[in-house]
Amino acid sequence: MEKVVSKDIEEIHSHFQDLTSNEVQQCYRQAHHEVNRRVKQLAVFENIDETLIARDERLQGEIEDSIRNLTLSYLQYHRDQDNYGHKYEHIFDFVEKENLTDVFFEQSVTQGHPFHPMTKTKLGFTHQDVLNYAPEFRNTAHVIPVLCDKSLVTVMGTQRSEKFTQFYHHVTDYCRQHHIEMDNYDILFIHEWQLKHYMRAQYSQLFDSNQLIPLYDLAIAANPLLSFRTLDIPSLDSIIKTAINVQATSAVRNVSPASINNGVVLSKEVSRIYNHSTYHHSYIQKDLAGAHLNIDPQNANKCSYLIRETIPSTPDVHNVVCASLITKSFITDKPIVIECIEQLMTCEQLEFHEAATQFMKRYSEILLEATYKLMLEEHISLEAHMQNSTVVIKNGKPQAIYIRDFGGVRLFDRDCEIDASTGLLTTEFEELLAVFTHSVLYNHLFQLIHVLAEYNYPASQCHQLIADMIRRYNEQLQPEIDVLQQPHFRIKSLLKMRIYEDGYDYQHTVVDNPLYGKGGQA
Repeated sequence: MEKVVSKDIEEIHSHFQDLTSNEVQQCYRQAHHEVNRRVKQLAVFENIDETLIARDERLQGEIEDSIRNLTLSYLQYHRDQDNYGHKYEHIFDFVEKENLTDVFFEQSVTQGHPFHPMTKTKLGFTHQDVLNYAPEFRNTAHVIPVLCDKSLVTVMGTQRSEKFTQFYHHVTDYCRQHHIEMDNYDILFIHEWQLKHYMRAQYSQLFDSNQLIPLYDLAIAANPLLSFRTLDIPSLDSIIKTAINVQATSAVRNVSPASINNGVVLSKEVSRIYNHSTYHHSYIQKDLAGAHLNIDPQNANKCSYLIRETIPSTPDVHNVVCASLITKSFITDKPIVIECIEQLMTCEQLEFHEAATQFMKRYSEILLEATYKLMLEEHISLEAHMQNSTVVIKNGKPQAIYIRDFGGVRLFDRDCEIDASTGLLTTEFEELLAVFTHSVLYNHLFQLIHVLAEYNYPASQCHQLIADMIRRYNEQLQPEIDVLQQPHFRIKSLLKMRIYEDGYDYQHTVVDNPLYGKGGQA
């Protein structure tokens, strides 16, 4: 084990030569401690024998990979702190004065998932791949447009931005110059890593026969987002979710035809509800279109993409991916949510407790409108955890929320063309509620509360605030099950999911419900 550690530290240091060997070793020890702390915590929480974990070679490999990659993330944080920590007041000041877009917040989540032990696992990537493509290193990746014989491609959705139309004209001109009959082809947008490491070998005959033609000359510069295979494409004014055959946390990050279809259909449906009803602060970051190679159903999810709209930007406002709120700012070494509250204190001349109360009240109102109200009124339960949600912040105060990604939603049957193969449809209200409690309560609001509690804000006050809002919805809409009267609820057992291999066959752990009895209807 020591030889592996020494080799890792030496290789890691080669990528951060501006930092000392002691700094590299310190970050490695920090990552080792953090990942193993999470493993032990979840082993107790999920009632797992730690000897079972120690004997699982596959799991140990994932844990070691997570440690190595988290070390890289800590080193980047350390480097950023050295370069910028003394120059700016807070992270918003940094973003504005460095003329960065709000993509930065997608690239600032140093520790990734707040408690998953394999938070930084990227099995299949080398150290250099991680540095090239993981978001926290803020490097430019490329998406390669690949011409595909039209008979080989299934396209879903049609809406594209004006910049997309201009790009297609550019492709047409390129094809004309190179004597390619563009009318015979559609385009797949493929991540450069996937093209090199998967598609080229898997479909060599199609490339040789020009049924697949990669247009390297028209490679599109892209910024990796929180989910590294999802990329911001400024030149197209769009987000592209690509397939990358690499395991990150619990799953290989591909894009299935079902997820393309459901994303396009459901984002349009929920956006329609938000736009034509009593939802004042709720928005969907819509999935617009996508396509996949259709000749090999087993691997269609590896040769595919999804186009997602960008969130409109407005002066004096920041679109902050919610996962970044609980990560530390390298400017102040405080969580970004605390920086928001401190901005609110300054702008409205408030004490910390009052500003924190205002922040959490406003934040909870907006998030519960977008999720709990929707679930009760429309029987659609969104998987609005912190990675799938973006809050609009002005002077430290939440203004609205955008929700994305429909892979984990649950809903009752609706009059829209859903692909039910991924288990989205249910007839049980309990299943809707389980998605809400796991993603919106446990993996979103309660994570914010945990950070505030570290700054001496009473968690019980936040719990009561949230319970009061839920109770008001309950009185109006009379849910089949009152979450305030449930002493426990289920969350995914993240470690069991890895031990028992199939990440989709979710194991669950029962946890205490801190909202229990806080004003629920008997």
